[in-house]
Amino acid sequence: MESTENNLTEVKFQYFSLKFTPLNSYSTEIDSNDIMKNVITYISNKLINDKQGHLIDRHEDRPNSRRELFMNRAVFLPKERRIRCSIALLRTGREPLIKPKEQFKLVAIDSLGSIAEETHFFIDYNKGFSVVCCEYQHYGPRLSDIEYYFRNVAHKVLKQSKATEVNMYMDISIDKALNNLKNVLNMDIKVQPKNLPQLDTDIQGKYFSGMNNIANILKPKFIKIETSFQTPVKGIASRELNKEANKMVTEMLQRFKGRSFNIDAFDAFVVRYEDKEGNEEIFNLLNSKRELILNVDLKQITKSKDWYSLVEEDFSTFISTL
Repeated sequence: MESTENNLTEVKFQYFSLKFTPLNSYSTEIDSNDIMKNVITYISNKLINDKQGHLIDRHEDRPNSRRELFMNRAVFLPKERRIRCSIALLRTGREPLIKPKEQFKLVAIDSLGSIAEETHFFIDYNKGFSVVCCEYQHYGPRLSDIEYYFRNVAHKVLKQSKATEVNMYMDISIDKALNNLKNVLNMDIKVQPKNLPQLDTDIQGKYFSGMNNIANILKPKFIKIETSFQTPVKGIASRELNKEANKMVTEMLQRFKGRSFNIDAFDAFVVRYEDKEGNEEIFNLLNSKRELILNVDLKQITKSKDWYSLVEEDFSTFISTL
């Protein structure tokens, strides 16, 4: 989020679909929407009846790393066939201090509790699958976290689902780049090392092992790679076919399309390429997402209903196009 004038803050919402595949033993009894509603019912009961949430550490298998998530809101809107939700990420690392009012001293935050980053999202289940409108929160839970959380509950807790499928809705089709790409001219990739494990394991090892090595040795906050495959010859850029770069970009685009949680790992993924007609085109992964961008006064948006009212009209319009 970036602050704008007049105390307004830019807030982005993005759209994606989430589908569950029932276990074979349930395949004739429940569908994707049933599993979604069962997941939300379980979470809601934990919050209301048990007075506790369902906490999941996404990094439970990694030493010295935590990414603890919990749903802190799950409210059904039966008439609209929608659900108002929010999910929180517990912040790790060095804890900030608080200065109490009228006192010149600092108090440790853990005396009050833990710091959490909250992401609001809303689910529509009017179709045969769930469509999610999700706030983009750079420091909070993201698409891949929500998918992981729901998959954990559906598979490990409820034991009803054997797979989840996530697809990000894009304004600029990945298919267009896949169909038209003839030759990659240059790439600009930026990633936080901590996000590399979110990628499919084979993709990590095939294309990003060098980034992992740099991250382990130098421990940078970001790693940025700029590659150029054009060689100036007498003032004219050559267009020698780059088979290796073409293969990498094609494979990454296919992963973004079929397993879109990979998108979450990148802070930038820009490819300039020559299409089959000889024209230069640019594919910008992060600018290609279907987004709703609003400028709001966050001091006035204090309730879940307020957040939902921000997106309700655009959400309904988008659903009507599916």
